[in-house]
Amino acid sequence: MSDTDTTTEAKQTETDAKSDLEKALADVDKWKALSRKNEEQAKGNAEKAKKYDELEEANKTEQEKLLARAEAAEKWRADRESQDAAAATAAAVAKEKGVPVSALRGSSREELEAHADELLTLLPKKPPAPSADGQGDQGDTIGDGDMSAEDIVSAATSR
Repeated sequence: MSDTDTTTEAKQTETDAKSDLEKALADVDKWKALSRKNEEQAKGNAEKAKKYDELEEANKTEQEKLLARAEAAEKWRADRESQDAAAATAAAVAKEKGVPVSALRGSSREELEAHADELLTLLPKKPPAPSADGQGDQGDTIGDGDMSAEDIVSAATSR
């Protein structure tokens, strides 16, 4: 190959490269323009969708509004009944176990009972009350030589 052929071929390659670069730059500009156009359409569509939602809300019938209120009220009532049932269960467990209802934690009867039992192990034991017919602090019965309640009353009134 001669130098002339090489130079011609190099010029052709350079021309082809410039042409390819110009085509690529033109494609970039074309896609940028399309992208901006799509963005504008999306913004316009968002505004139209917002207006449509507002129009739909305004066009709701009175019956649909009342239905929505009724559903909300039913949900509130169901939640309230659930809370009341849980409070009643906690009160029943507290009464059975002899612990304050405010101290109990749990969502089921079993959990409440287990927590009450745990609390009872932490609380000090109460001494048993004396028996009605006996003396002493442990409920002992009257032994020989001890006075009964009747003996005490008759001795106090005989003087």
